[in-house]
Amino acid sequence: MDRNLLPRYSAGLPFTSICALILAATSFTPAIWAQASPSPYLQAQAPMGQSAQGQYPPGQYPPGRQVPITVQCQNALADRVSADAGRRVSLNLDSQSPYSPPSGRQGLRGRLRYGIGGPNTWRTATYDCVVDPRRNVVERATYAPRASSGGWPGGPGYPGGPGGPGYPGGPGVPNYPRVRVDTSGRGTFSSRAGTAKIRRGFVDSTGARPSVSLRGSNFMITFYGVVERSDGGGFTMRITGSDRGDARGTAQARLNRDQNEVETITVSGTVGRDRFNGSFSR
Repeated sequence: MDRNLLPRYSAGLPFTSICALILAATSFTPAIWAQASPSPYLQAQAPMGQSAQGQYPPGQYPPGRQVPITVQCQNALADRVSADAGRRVSLNLDSQSPYSPPSGRQGLRGRLRYGIGGPNTWRTATYDCVVDPRRNVVERATYAPRASSGGWPGGPGYPGGPGGPGYPGGPGVPNYPRVRVDTSGRGTFSSRAGTAKIRRGFVDSTGARPSVSLRGSNFMITFYGVVERSDGGGFTMRITGSDRGDARGTAQARLNRDQNEVETITVSGTVGRDRFNGSFSR
């Protein structure tokens, strides 16, 4: 071999290697960038209303994706009960009876249990849930009796502690007159809307939700609640709701000796932000 050719051949090797490395790097770098950076086109395809994490508003799921009605109802009811109880609760649908509401909706009814501690502290209720399967939206999720913020383990109203049975905020007493009576008399009911004359008083304590009602010639209101005290001739009830919406307050009902007539009813508290008070006697 000619000795003069060897140096020139050897000097060309480094230059060729460097060119090959540069070409490999420029081919490889765009591939890495493409994998690390999501395509703007793909990002633009996310459904409207969906966040970056794929979450939808409460009670709503991605349209077109089949979501079991049981899952939707259980989640919606858990949110509703937790809001009423003032704390996050666990919830089970113990029974599930499907039915068919109008307009292609799907319905589910049954009994549920909810609580925050052991099973012996859980409470029961009946529920009714309606879902629009085309939009995956829960249109109605109701239950009764509604939860209250008292009576939970570790807080006021828990049996055995302050606010237990017979104390304000407690779960109620079990022994009180179970009657359904309707008596004529006179009284008034006053609120921001004005004062109505009352002509009849009702007491119904036979069911799971004791109630008292006042009725006039063109007026009637019913309050539901939990009986906190009773001396056998009547009871004092903590108002937890009404037929006109959310209500809080106190109702007292007195019965005659035979417990077949209403002697007196007094109510006071708030419906929403509107304060009220009323009285009735026969």
